[in-house]
Amino acid sequence: MGNKSGITPVGWRILVAPKEIAEKSAGGIILNTEVSRERENMANTTGIVVAMGVECFLDMASPWCKVGDKVSFAKYAGLLYKGKDGLPYRMINDKDVTGILDEDLDLVDPYLSKGS
Repeated sequence: MGNKSGITPVGWRILVAPKEIAEKSAGGIILNTEVSRERENMANTTGIVVAMGVECFLDMASPWCKVGDKVSFAKYAGLLYKGKDGLPYRMINDKDVTGILDEDLDLVDPYLSKGS
């Protein structure tokens, strides 16, 4: 996965491609309006590391993650951007990474999953 976003993090920042938010159910039911999708995107806590600033984890014994890792990060951390490829991205600080996840693991926020 290369960085096609056109966004390059600097310093201790990490660019993450958040987990995609489902728009419709398998049966075609609309799950998200634009307002709820924006709220859910900001509350999303997992994604793939796309790029890292050159100062990430310099004050640590070793890096917590690397490009390509699926990570969890602090809820509402960072800023949301739309890349030149039209996809959403999150710019977070290196210390906002809270864990590295197996590829097949999806964390579910219990508050966002109510009623689904």
